[in-house]
Amino acid sequence: QLEKQSECFEKRLQETQTKSMQDALTKLNNRAAFDEYFSKQMVRYHHDAFDLAIVVLDLDDFKRINDTYGHAAGDKTLQVIANTLTKHIAKNVFIGRYGGEEFVLIFNNVKKQKLLTELNSIRKKISILPFKFKNNKVSITMSIGATHVKKEDNIHIAFERADKALYQAKELGKNRVVYL
Repeated sequence: QLEKQSECFEKRLQETQTKSMQDALTKLNNRAAFDEYFSKQMVRYHHDAFDLAIVVLDLDDFKRINDTYGHAAGDKTLQVIANTLTKHIAKNVFIGRYGGEEFVLIFNNVKKQKLLTELNSIRKKISILPFKFKNNKVSITMSIGATHVKKEDNIHIAFERADKALYQAKELGKNRVVYL
C-alpha cells in the first residue's frame, strides 16, 4: 500500500515538474526551461567551445490582432505559430515561448549560413499561414534576431545581442532576419 502511494506521489511530482517548465498555452518550453537549458549550454560551451546560436523571434504587430479580433484570436495565433515552429524546426533545437508573442530558439552545432537559411525558411512559412479572423484573411509575419555565442559572452550578453538583432529587424521594416 505504502509503495503504491509512493509511486503515485512520485508520478504526480514528475508531472508537476514537467508542467512547471511548460508554457500552458502553447505547450512549448517556458522561460524557466529556457533559462535552465541555456545556462547548461553556456557551461558546455565554455568548457569546450562549439557553434551555439541563440535566436529571438517576435510576431510583428501582434497587438493589432488582440485589439481587432480579441484575445481568443491572439491565443489561437500563438498556438498555430508554436505548432509551426515545432513542425518545421529540427528536433534537436530548443524551442520556447519567452513571453507574450516572443519565442526563443537555441541551436547547437549550426554554422551561420545554415542557421540563416533555416530561420528565413521558417519566417517564410509563417508569413504564408492562412489566418482568418471574422472572415478577414490576416497575414502574420515575424521578425527574427540571431547570434552565435562568443568566447567572452555570458548568458546576458549573448541574449542581449540576439535581442538587439531582433529590434534591428523591426526597425528595418519587420518580417526579416538580422544576425549580429
